[in-house]
Amino acid sequence: MRKNSKNLIVLVCILLAGSSVVSASIESLTMGKNNDWYTMGLGYNYDDGLSYGSSVEAVFSSSFTLSLTSGGYTDRINTEQRYDVVSLVASYPLQHQWFTFTPRVGFVASGDLAFDEAQNFLHSFIGRDLLDLTYATEELSLHPSIGGRALIGYKEGMTKLSLEFDLDYSHNWEQTYSGNLRIQFSSFLSVRLGYLARNTSHSFALHEEMVERYQGPFLSYQYDGGLLHTQFISYLETGRSFGGFSFDVVSLWKKKQFRSADFVFSTGFLYDLIGQQNRLFSFSYKTLSFEIRHKNGPMFNDMEDQEDRLNVGSWMIGYSWNIPITPRLVPYGKLLAGIQRFNLQYDFTNTVVESLHPTIAVEIGLKGLGIPGWVIEKQNYRLRFTSTLQYVFGTDEIADIDSSFSEHIGPWILMTGIVIDVEHDQG
Repeated sequence: MRKNSKNLIVLVCILLAGSSVVSASIESLTMGKNNDWYTMGLGYNYDDGLSYGSSVEAVFSSSFTLSLTSGGYTDRINTEQRYDVVSLVASYPLQHQWFTFTPRVGFVASGDLAFDEAQNFLHSFIGRDLLDLTYATEELSLHPSIGGRALIGYKEGMTKLSLEFDLDYSHNWEQTYSGNLRIQFSSFLSVRLGYLARNTSHSFALHEEMVERYQGPFLSYQYDGGLLHTQFISYLETGRSFGGFSFDVVSLWKKKQFRSADFVFSTGFLYDLIGQQNRLFSFSYKTLSFEIRHKNGPMFNDMEDQEDRLNVGSWMIGYSWNIPITPRLVPYGKLLAGIQRFNLQYDFTNTVVESLHPTIAVEIGLKGLGIPGWVIEKQNYRLRFTSTLQYVFGTDEIADIDSSFSEHIGPWILMTGIVIDVEHDQG
C-alpha cells in the first residue's frame, strides 16, 4: 500500500475514534459501495469519470452524523489520467417545526490513494479491460470543507414535500451549490429533482473536466429498507450516473415489529440468454407495480471490443396476482407494459443507436421458495424466483446496425433470476 494511503487511513481512524465522545450509542452504521454501472436505463454507461466508490455513515442517537465517502475518477477518453478523492464530513441537524438547517464540517483528501490497484484487481476478476492511467498528481492534498443544507418541508399523511438548498466549500478544491424539490414517501423512499452547480479555480485540469461532467439538472432517489439501502443519481444533461447498495449493520439488533406488508421494494439480478446481467428495481402497492430493468457495459457476446458499450433499459407498469399454496410458497403471475430503450455507443462516446419502443411482458414465478421471511425492524425480506418473457415492438429498424447488438434487442427477450422482496409495514 502506498505511503499516501497509509497516512490517510491513520488520520481517518484517529478522527473516527475521537467521534465516540459525541455519543455512546450508534443509531445506524451504514456501509456500501457505488459504481457508474447503475444507470436505471438513463443516459450512457461510459465507464469513465466517477467510476466507483464506497461509503460509511454513522448516525448517533443525538442525530450527530459522520460520513466517510471515497471515489475514483478516471479519464481514458481525453487525458488518460486519474485521481482519487476521500471526504470525511460531520453534521448535526438543527430543527424548528417546518424548517431544518444542517451545518457540515470536514475535509477532502485528493491525489494518488492507490484506488487504481483495487479497480484493476476487480476488473481482472470479472474479465474487464485493465486501466493503465497515470495519476494527474502523485501528491496527497488535504482541503478543509464547510457547508450546510437548508430544508423547508410540508407533510401530509405519509408524504412529505420539501425544498432543499445545499452549499459546500472545500478550500483550494471546489465549491458546490444545489437546489432541489424532494418528495419523501413515509420513511423509506425519497426522490429529488434539482440543479447542481460546481466550480473550481485552484486545481488541475482533469479535476476541472470532472466538475463539468457532474453538474446540471439531476434526478436522484434514496431507499431505506432497514438493512438494505440503495441510492442513485443521474445527471440529465451530461448522461452521467452513479449509484449503489449499502447495509445498515445496526438494524440487525433492532426490535422486530413487522406485521403485514403495505408496500414492497424489490431488487435482484435477471439473466438473459446471452448471460448478461439485468438489474431489477421495483416498487409495488397491492397488485400494481412500477418496474425498472436495465443492463449496460460491454456486450457479453463481443468481449473482444469492450470500448463498444450498450445501455438497455425498460420502464414498465405491472399487474400481478397470487395463487397461494402455503404462506411460504406462493406461485404468481404478472402482466407488464411500458417503454424499452436501446442505446449503443462505439468507443465510449460515439452514439450509434438511440431508440425507444413500446413493450409488453408476461412474468411467472414463485414467492417465498419455501423459506421463512427474515424480519428486520418493520421490514420482511423474502426471496422470489422469476422468469419474464418480453416482446419489444418495432426493433426491425435497428436490427441491422450492429450484428452483436442485434442479439440484445429481441424482439423476444427471456430473463430469469432471483429477486429480494422487501415488504414494508407502515402501520
